Amino acid sequence: MISIPDLIQLITDKISDAEVNVMDKTGMSDHFIIHVTSKAFAEVGIMDRHRMVMDCLSGAMSDGRVHAAEIKTDVPG
Repeated sequence: MISIPDLIQLITDKISDAEVNVMDKTGMSDHFIIHVTSKAFAEVGIMDRHRMVMDCLSGAMSDGRVHAAEIKTDVPG
């Protein structure tokens, strides 16, 4: 299990301008819906955007703190 603030920190540590919103999908603190908005996603395809976010989460996924993540990405308006 991981707290939402800790999960957000994992992302903002690597994507510094990221605006991150997280919802605990099941109430068990291991399945999340994660929405990340960043300028870093400009001119980057959706699969590469998701890979960027998954790279931020790789340690937490490896050790089981995060079991599943549904990722949504955007570029700031």
